[in-house]
Amino acid sequence: MKKLFDGIGNGEFTPEPRRQSLPIPNIITLLLILSFMVSIEAVTVEQLFNIKTIKVQTQTIEESRTYNGHVQIADNKLYTITLTQDGFIRNLTAPSIYDQVTKGKKLFEIYSPEVYKAQIELLSARKVSRTLAKNIETKLKLYDVSTRNIQAIKKHNQASKYLPFYSPYSGIVVDKQITEGSAIKKGMSVYKIANLSTVWVVAKAYEADRAFIQKGNQVEVTLNGDKQIYKAKIDFIYPLVDPVNKTIDFRITLNNSSGKIQPNSYATIKTIQAKQNKLILPNTAVVTKGSKHLVFIPSEYEGEYKSKMVKAKRISVNQFEIISGLKEGDRVVNNSLFLLDSDVVINGED
Repeated sequence: MKKLFDGIGNGEFTPEPRRQSLPIPNIITLLLILSFMVSIEAVTVEQLFNIKTIKVQTQTIEESRTYNGHVQIADNKLYTITLTQDGFIRNLTAPSIYDQVTKGKKLFEIYSPEVYKAQIELLSARKVSRTLAKNIETKLKLYDVSTRNIQAIKKHNQASKYLPFYSPYSGIVVDKQITEGSAIKKGMSVYKIANLSTVWVVAKAYEADRAFIQKGNQVEVTLNGDKQIYKAKIDFIYPLVDPVNKTIDFRITLNNSSGKIQPNSYATIKTIQAKQNKLILPNTAVVTKGSKHLVFIPSEYEGEYKSKMVKAKRISVNQFEIISGLKEGDRVVNNSLFLLDSDVVINGED
């Protein structure tokens, strides 16, 4: 205080300089920065970058693929009726395409001069020689005269100009070359009959899916407008690859005793492989580089990771199967894409 007032008597006054102090808001900011700098020392790299690791796990997987196809008439159920005689047709019982025919039922009646002559020869031969009669019966059978007709000729001892022709097959008429009163020639095909008790489903698959279309593989077939699921097996792989689309055709045979499966229907085929135990990682843990796959694993230094090449196969939108390069229980980084540009990655395997 004395120094403060010493100059007053001399007419001079020099105040003592005041100490400069920080504003309160700046002090708070500084304290927060210091606090953060101290606390960040305790934060791990994993926490800072939200890096999470997961274990490679074994899962029981049932893989499947879906393909498109169509129903068609089975080749081995398509029959052609060809006559071995010249003649004239009448009384058709299946006059229209898609008419149903039954094996053993009459299709039409036919008059053939050759057959009529052979009938008369049979009746004469029966009076002379049993052997000769048998030979003529064989001749009649070569003309497609049924055993039933031959028995009727012998029973009534009379030749018939028009003989009934009985269908050798059951099915539907898919092609017809005769009408009422048609004249036919030997070797002419008169009907095509399709038996729909079994049908084929033919589908296409890309070459890369060969593992799913092996002969004997289980499949489930669904048809448009039909809620039923038909369980069957692949019974044939077509031997040629489509040169344009690079696809392979495969075939399934379906029982159609109910008759409700119609040829040319659209079909969806789901192929199913047997359940298998596989090493699985989520797709977020696997980085794809062309045809190669890599993962990130912890290095020997804490907070650092290295890349590792693995052999992997995508089995779904969200999963990869690890074929080699890792074993069950190994830890890998889950969010692998983040690490591609990160400073915490060190050089790994090529």
